Amino acid sequence: MKKMKKGSITMRKNRLFRASVSAILLTFFLLPAAAHAAGCTAVVGANTYVSITDALNAIGQTGPGTIIVTGTCTENVSINDTRSITIVGLGGARVVGPLDSDAFDIFDSQDITLKNLDISGTFSSTVAAGGGGEGVFITRASLVLINGCNIHDNQQAGVDAEIGSTVFLQNTTIQNNTPNDGLDVIGNSTAIVGGTTIQNNGDPVAGTAGVFVSRNSTIVFRQTNLVQNNANIGIQARNLSNVILANGATTIQGNQTNGVVIQGGSHLQINGPGNVSPHVIQGNGAACPLDPTCGGIFATQDSTVELTAGTISGNRGSGVSVQQGSNVQLNGVTVSNNTGDGVHIQWLSIGNFLSGNTISGNGGASVFCDGRSLALGNLSTFSNLRCGDMERQDGAQHGHEDEDKGRHR
Repeated sequence: MKKMKKGSITMRKNRLFRASVSAILLTFFLLPAAAHAAGCTAVVGANTYVSITDALNAIGQTGPGTIIVTGTCTENVSINDTRSITIVGLGGARVVGPLDSDAFDIFDSQDITLKNLDISGTFSSTVAAGGGGEGVFITRASLVLINGCNIHDNQQAGVDAEIGSTVFLQNTTIQNNTPNDGLDVIGNSTAIVGGTTIQNNGDPVAGTAGVFVSRNSTIVFRQTNLVQNNANIGIQARNLSNVILANGATTIQGNQTNGVVIQGGSHLQINGPGNVSPHVIQGNGAACPLDPTCGGIFATQDSTVELTAGTISGNRGSGVSVQQGSNVQLNGVTVSNNTGDGVHIQWLSIGNFLSGNTISGNGGASVFCDGRSLALGNLSTFSNLRCGDMERQDGAQHGHEDEDKGRHR
């Protein structure tokens, strides 16, 4: 990642000049200085600095310390091996990453808080070659709280947590970061998300996402969250990673191909206390052809999906689709009005249907499974079943087409 070192300009006046010349020079030098002061003010206690970097240098690596920011700070703020620092914005304070640099780089640091800041990037024409910057880059076992921030218009990720880092996102908006992802959680890292909106990130050509989780990482959604209108995928997890919709109400909607994609041994879990959950996955897949892998939830490559309550509706494609040795379990879930199958099971996968599920009004089958997959459990309340292998909860088992005179409808 490219870094830019912030330089300094020292202005000096020559006392040997005549008074009139001195006045002209004084006016000339004071105008840029005043503009700079108005551009960024970083206050620590009784001391005022013209950049966040200067304020950090004044505090040192070990806090506790608080920096109050006003105006617009165009700089790469590098926080390295630092403890207990809070950076708070007032009056719409902005931090803009310079050309091809991140706004914030946080390494090996603990208890870092970014609060009430507008964080964005500077447009670069070299994104395809690795240019552009990220809003907040967090790495090497750092712990960061981002609260009440608007992180937008970065050409790399809006927020990127890597290498054993943990990020808490509270009451924050991550939006319009393109062509890359809104939020990346990579390499044994964790994100805890609450009261947050992640929208309009990614690029359909680049195939990016609102949220990307990879390499043994975990994201947990709590409270009320919105993941919407991202290209192409709302949330994508790969390589033994976890996506958990815990207590609260998370809505995943309007993403171009899929609401959630789970791959490579990863796991999706949607919780609902007492089989009641306001989590909603709806209206995804509008940019996708009518394909069983498009729509609400798609799991592949030995992944697992555990749905305890929640609503999956109005998606273009399947409500839930699993394939390539993946398994899905539904308990108290509503799957309705999707243009494809309600639940689509294929290529050595298993669907386990517990109690309290409602699957209706879908354009295809309520439950479809090919001849190499299995649907089992409480299927008696569903119409339009199309399964080559199906075992009902009452023990009645149905085999392939030549055994039971065709698929069950």
